[in-house]
Amino acid sequence: MTILIPKIQILSAVLLLFFIFTFISSADATTFDWVQQEFLKAHNDLRASVGVPPLQWDANLANFAQSWANSRKQDCNYRQHSTSPYGENIYWELYRQTPASGVVQKWFSEKQFFNQATNLCNCHPEREICECGHYLNIIWRTTTKVGCSSFTYCNDQKGVYVVCSYDPIGNVKGVNPLNPGNNVAVTSPSLPPKPLNNGTARHARGQGRGRGRGRKSRRGRGRRNKRV
Repeated sequence: MTILIPKIQILSAVLLLFFIFTFISSADATTFDWVQQEFLKAHNDLRASVGVPPLQWDANLANFAQSWANSRKQDCNYRQHSTSPYGENIYWELYRQTPASGVVQKWFSEKQFFNQATNLCNCHPEREICECGHYLNIIWRTTTKVGCSSFTYCNDQKGVYVVCSYDPIGNVKGVNPLNPGNNVAVTSPSLPPKPLNNGTARHARGQGRGRGRGRKSRRGRGRRNKRV
């Protein structure tokens, strides 16, 4: 016995499946799930440790961060920033082994390179093994919102990619991140601090690479605000 299904029912079923698939595909960016809660809590715990107010989660920033992460699936280039007006931190690792809180902690670990007396980074020039931009994006006092992507897998097993976006953007060179409204940017200090020696910098960077196990994780460059 053959059962005939009206075409309208078939079309309705197809449309329903399409909307379900679309919702699932975008859920990582739009739903405030436990991973995103962990990203937010990690940011706010570390901000509290330096005495600045907590951030609020922003779905629009999360969507933008997810969009940029998706756009880098082909090459997984963690040193390439978007052209957005937001602050931006990027993290890459070969395998997903670091939790959201660990990613934020590795960005925050750049605090060791930041000179609070001059409000400048001890790294000259700032580079992958010695930089301060991620730390500054996390703790900048006048930043009020954050949104992060999910852990996004790149094509051809190129690794796992995470992006966090910050608004308003901070990270102005030479300005006190804990009280930016009461400072003038320092562009040419008379006696810049000496850079850390290469051995120390390599060791510190290694601690940020997936528990020091070689080149299995890396931080992208924390976007510097050029609007001084």
